[in-house]
Amino acid sequence: MTKTLISTQFPDERESLSKMDSSENHHRRISVISEEKYGAHFNKGLNLDALEEQVNKSGEAVSPGARAVGALDQDEVVWDGGWGLRHIVGLLFFSALTVCYLNRIHINIAIVAMVTSNASDVVDQMDVCPLHFLFNETPGNTSIGEFDWDEETQGMILGCFFYGYMVGNLLGGLVCQVLGGRVMLGISTLSSSILSLLSPVCARTSTALFVGLRIVSGILQGPTFPAVCSLMAAWIPPKDKASFTSIVFVGDHFGIVISMALGGLMSGSDFLGGWPSVFYVFGIVGLLWSLAWFVLIRDQPEDHPWISSKELSYIRSHSPTVKSSKALKIPWKDIATSMPFLCLVIFTFGQGIGFNTILSEVPTYLSNIQHFGLASNGILSALPHVGVLIASPLFGAIADKISEKKWLSIKMTRKLATGVGLYSSCICLTAMCFVECNGTLAVAFLCLAESLNSARNSGALISEQDIAPNFAGVLIGITNAVSAIAGIITPLFIGVLTTDNQTLSAWRIVFGIAAVAYFIGGSAYLIFGTNKVQPWNEPKRK
Repeated sequence: MTKTLISTQFPDERESLSKMDSSENHHRRISVISEEKYGAHFNKGLNLDALEEQVNKSGEAVSPGARAVGALDQDEVVWDGGWGLRHIVGLLFFSALTVCYLNRIHINIAIVAMVTSNASDVVDQMDVCPLHFLFNETPGNTSIGEFDWDEETQGMILGCFFYGYMVGNLLGGLVCQVLGGRVMLGISTLSSSILSLLSPVCARTSTALFVGLRIVSGILQGPTFPAVCSLMAAWIPPKDKASFTSIVFVGDHFGIVISMALGGLMSGSDFLGGWPSVFYVFGIVGLLWSLAWFVLIRDQPEDHPWISSKELSYIRSHSPTVKSSKALKIPWKDIATSMPFLCLVIFTFGQGIGFNTILSEVPTYLSNIQHFGLASNGILSALPHVGVLIASPLFGAIADKISEKKWLSIKMTRKLATGVGLYSSCICLTAMCFVECNGTLAVAFLCLAESLNSARNSGALISEQDIAPNFAGVLIGITNAVSAIAGIITPLFIGVLTTDNQTLSAWRIVFGIAAVAYFIGGSAYLIFGTNKVQPWNEPKRK
C-alpha cells in the first residue's frame, strides 16, 4: 500500500517522519494538527519517498503554508466518505427545517377552519365553479369559524410573519458569524415553538395581538436558514453538496406535508378544540426537538466528540472551499457589487413569489374555487410537497452523477438544475390559468410545479455556499430576507385581487403573476450564476 505524507513546512515533524522506519510509517497516523497553528490550506499529498527525496535535496518542506495532517495510508487520504457523522448531521439539518415549517405553516391550513365563510355569498356568480362534495364533507368554502376576517385581513395574517422573518434573516446571518449556527438555530426553534403554544389564546384575545405574535415568530425563525447554511458550509465538502442539499432542503417540504395533512385533519376534528390543536401539537414537537439539537450538534466537525479522524481529514481536505472556523471581517462592499450574488437576489425574489403562491394560497384556492372540504383540502394541499420529497433527492443524484462523469461542469450542472426547476414551474402555473373547474387537473399541475421546482435544490440553492463558504450564513440571511419580502407581497396582492372576488378570473391573474416571477428568477441565474468561490471570500481576518 502506498504511503502518503501531507506535507508540512515544520522541521520537527518533517525530521521525525523522515527518520521513521517504513513499516512503522505504514501503520502510524498522527493526529490532525490544528488549523490555528499551521494555516488554512491542505494539500492532497505526495508519495512519501518522493517527498523525502525533495527534503533531502533541498532541506525545505514542499508546499509551504500547507496544514499538516500526518502520515496516512493512501486509501485514507483519498477516502471518499462513505457513511459518516456528517450524514447524521445532515439528517439533523433536515429535521431542523421540518420542525421550523411545522410551526410556520400551520396557520395556512388552520385559518380555513378559524374563519367564518359562506358559500351562498358567491354561488350565484357566473365565474365560479359549482359546489360539490368529497367524502361526504361540507364544501370547503362553507365553514363556521370563530373569526370574521375578510380576505385582506387573512392576507395580512398570512403575510405578517414575513415582516419579522425579513428582519430575523438579516440579524440571524450576522449573529451566526459570532455565536455559530448551533446556538442560533436551537434558540430560534425553542422560542418560536413556545409562541406556537400561545397562538390560540392570542388569536382569541385580539387580531392585533395575534398579528404581533406572528411577526415576533418570524423574527425568531429568521436565523433558521442562515444557521443551517453556515453549518453545512463547515460540514459538507463541495463534491457532496448537491446530494446533501437535495435532501436537507426538502426538510421544509416534509414539514409542510405534515403540517398541511395533519393540520387539516386536526382542524376538522374535536381534538383539543379543533384548530387550536394544530398550534399545541406542533409547538410541543418543537420544544422536544430543541433539546435534542443542543445535545447532538456542534458548529465545527473538529469540535464533535463522535467524529472519526478519517472523516475529519476528508472534510478538511477541502478547507479552501469549506467554512473557516475563524472570525472574518464581512466584505459588505464586495458583496453589494458582486454580480454572482446580485443574480441570486433576483432568483430568490422570483422563486419566493412562485413558492409562496403555492404554499400560502393554495388551501384558500382549493377551498373557495375548487370547493374541497377541510380534511381533503389539507391532504390535497400537501400533495405537491410530497412530490418534492421524491423528486429532490432524485435530482440531487442525477446532478452528482453528471458531475462525477464530467458530462457537464459543476457550473453548467447548477444552471441546468435551476433552469429545469424554475422554467418547468413557470409552464405548470401558466397551465393553471386554463384548468377551469377541473379540480383533479388543478392538483396535478400544482404537484408537477412543486416537484419539478425542487431541481433548484441542486442548482442555485447551493450558490451561497459555492461563492463564499466563509460568509454563507450572511449571504443566505440576505437572500432569505429578499424571499421574506416576496412572502409579504404575495398574500397582500392576492388578498387585494380576490377580496369579494373569489372567481376563476382573479385566480388566473394570481397564477399568471407567479409564472412570470419564476421565469425572471430562473433567467437571472442562467445568465449570471456561477459556482466559483469569489475573491472576497478570503478578506483580512479580524
